[in-house]
Amino acid sequence: MSDSDATRKRHRVTDPLRLYADNMYANNLIDGPQLNAMRRIADQIDSEHERRMDQAREDSRKHTCNYMSRIIADYKRGRKWKRKEYE
Repeated sequence: MSDSDATRKRHRVTDPLRLYADNMYANNLIDGPQLNAMRRIADQIDSEHERRMDQAREDSRKHTCNYMSRIIADYKRGRKWKRKEYE
């Protein structure tokens, strides 16, 4: 499952929960208020997942940029990186 901007809204982590709740409602195992409660829980899970994924993207971008800028600065100073050691 891709997590690009185009597919992020189509694929939710709680799709199996939503499908399960809909099937239970269709088979008269739960009533309307219980179905709505399960959908609210699924919405909360999706919103928290989206928030954490956005934070992870931001953190990854920030750390990558910082790492690359340190490497470039060291090359400008005449140092060569080889893993975490200088040559």
